[in-house]
Amino acid sequence: MSRRDLIRPLSTRSQPVPFVRCGFYWLRLVSLVLGAALGTVSAYGQTETGSGTGNTGSVSTMEISDAIVRAPIPGRSISAAFLTLKNSGSGQDRLLSAKADWADHIEIHTHTHANGVMKMRQIDGLDVPAGQTVTLQPGGLHLMLFGLQQPLPAVIGKELPLTLCFVHSGCLLTTATLVDMRQ
Repeated sequence: MSRRDLIRPLSTRSQPVPFVRCGFYWLRLVSLVLGAALGTVSAYGQTETGSGTGNTGSVSTMEISDAIVRAPIPGRSISAAFLTLKNSGSGQDRLLSAKADWADHIEIHTHTHANGVMKMRQIDGLDVPAGQTVTLQPGGLHLMLFGLQQPLPAVIGKELPLTLCFVHSGCLLTTATLVDMRQ
């Protein structure tokens, strides 16, 4: 196969592209299939675990409380979640990501104030120092929820499952109450 064959549209090629030239896509497909066969794996390579245990099987020292999800404005597919993280361990931990079946993706956000303007910014993680509590609340740190399932699988006052993934505590399952903050 010549170089010219490689740049021609697929319908006019005399032979298919050699297997080795598709290595990246093949590797990605194999990893997705293996991931599905071996169980759910988070974006950071940690196996998802139940509430209270980390990826090493040890009991987590991270406590998640007061989790709420703001009901989205009708017709919108974005919202925010707020909660409290308490690290009762002797070492710092870091919130890396969050996920939920009812949201396409979730980002960790902060608010910054500059020249009288408040801006929302995504951050790559959230440190939770040893023996400290970090609160995610309106106007400050929060989880930004995108691509919400319409309608959400819960009504006001009911709970939605939410998974938070940490560096040391692993992925922890919690629930967040759906609230209407417009009232």
